[in-house]
Amino acid sequence: MSQTPTTYGLPKKRDEVIEALKEAYANENLEEQEFEKRLDEAMKAASNEALQVVLFDFPAEIRNRIFPQNETLPSSTQGQNLPATAQVNKVKVIMGNDNRIMPEFSNAISRVSAFMSNQKLDFRVSKVPETPISLHIENFMSNTDIDLRNELLDGKKVNLHISGALGNIKIFLPRGVTIHRNVQMMGGSFNIQDKQRSWIKRLTGKSNKPVPADIQLEVNILGSFWLGNIKVIY
Repeated sequence: MSQTPTTYGLPKKRDEVIEALKEAYANENLEEQEFEKRLDEAMKAASNEALQVVLFDFPAEIRNRIFPQNETLPSSTQGQNLPATAQVNKVKVIMGNDNRIMPEFSNAISRVSAFMSNQKLDFRVSKVPETPISLHIENFMSNTDIDLRNELLDGKKVNLHISGALGNIKIFLPRGVTIHRNVQMMGGSFNIQDKQRSWIKRLTGKSNKPVPADIQLEVNILGSFWLGNIKVIY
């Protein structure tokens, strides 16, 4: 289901990512808090895939210079060559921690489940299929983070089916998204946080780098959640 992390050339890639962060901060394209956060993430990255995520919303010319597309992203046939026993569509964690970068949607997972755990699934550099995307999120007394800030989702529709109780779910979405709230909250709270004042907006006027357009993405949040909290951040 997931690719083997790539570590060859990691020190050199780390230096390149840090230089890109420093340049963005010097050009006022990164706020100080965000710069420090990403710098820490880069220093702790244990693979090239984790480093690539640090620059997920940088201009494509910067990302492609440091991470040519054929270097770190898995090939489309990679998942097809795995034995049948490795083709699972559910990731489950019980009383533990699960933090992973997903290489693609199509051969990744359709259901994630957490029981008394911390679970983080990162789709920021995942490949996106042509078919509609549906993800079932089960959360029981857990903390679940789903990061869908992926520019390849432009023009797509994503259905998120929520179930569980007594937990916290955070969903990170790209700017420009249209959110349809169809989930039933049995107690708890459902909040949407608009973070469009992020550093990407400050590119206009103060940098010659191209500014990405808002992503035209529809996200439908379905299901029911008991005595828990759902927070959508974009």
